Amino acid sequence: MTSKHRYRLRTAAGRIGGALLFLLTVCYIFAALGIFSLGLIAFPSALLGRLGLLTVISDLAPLALMLISGGILLLGTGMSLCIIPVCIALTGRLKRISRTAEIFGKKAAYEETQTS
Repeated sequence: MTSKHRYRLRTAAGRIGGALLFLLTVCYIFAALGIFSLGLIAFPSALLGRLGLLTVISDLAPLALMLISGGILLLGTGMSLCIIPVCIALTGRLKRISRTAEIFGKKAAYEETQTS
């Protein structure tokens, strides 16, 4: 396998990996915001149901429902706060992938001129 073929294979793998990493990050962002919004809606309604100001119909006990919705709210808040570091890490990883592809491209071009 020539260095040109290896370069093309690594470039294709880097692009596919970068696209999958981007899609994974987008899915994480949507999941974090979805869980946060679910907790933001469920916890106050469970709290108001526990206080008797709202009628909540559920198979769960009121205390269990309040604890579960509070846990969902805490999980969503933590995931939402981690969106910024995740996006920073994604940017750094994508820069590293493109920089590596650039280095291998230069190396393949140099080897091509040396063999010609």
